[in-house]
Amino acid sequence: MRKYKYTKETLDVALEELQSENVVQRKKCINFISMASRSELFGKTCDTLSVQTWFLSSENREKLIRVLHQETEEKLLWEYLLILLMVCERYIDHGCYAKDFAKESSCVEFKQRAYEIAKQYAHHSSTIVRQMSGSIMGYMGDNDVWDIFCNVMLKKRDLLTISHITMGIRRHCTGVANGNNHFFGGTMTDNQRMDILNSLRLVYQKSSNKSIKGMCLRTIEELENTKEVANKA
Repeated sequence: MRKYKYTKETLDVALEELQSENVVQRKKCINFISMASRSELFGKTCDTLSVQTWFLSSENREKLIRVLHQETEEKLLWEYLLILLMVCERYIDHGCYAKDFAKESSCVEFKQRAYEIAKQYAHHSSTIVRQMSGSIMGYMGDNDVWDIFCNVMLKKRDLLTISHITMGIRRHCTGVANGNNHFFGGTMTDNQRMDILNSLRLVYQKSSNKSIKGMCLRTIEELENTKEVANKA
């Protein structure tokens, strides 16, 4: 029988140890749970269906949220929020599951709670926490994400932050181009679109990082082309 790294048992241990007062221990445990949320589905390290059941358990979900609320380290808060997003993407909405799986009560409740938490932390003092809160809100189709992203780009322009922001914008563009009923960030107003474009241009101008500049240019071009698609539609 295959021995998986990410199982109900290993996740139970990590969740309990998240209550440690030792920040190094908390970081180790949150990283473990985060890696489980992003692990290859049905791969060699993750017992996918068991881990899915673990994440969608109301008891585990609420324990995770309780320790999230107790956390004071911004990087760990960001990681908690990333976990909520990854569970929604990979353990609820992924195309490998049954067609109506996402409509089951455990899935609906998880996404509702993730959205509530994101809204709660959308005005946090930390820019990276606001960014990840915005990413969750955008995933749920809330166009407040665009205002959050613009605010974040005024103050935080590192590679990780800009990669998450541009990823969200490009998901929005893909959804619009494909005519999807539900897509990242919902309807983007003309003012929001101009603000996003101007924010990306400012990041491009101020950054000396070639990767960041490249992401900004590609995203600007894609968003400008998406406007043309929307107009033709």
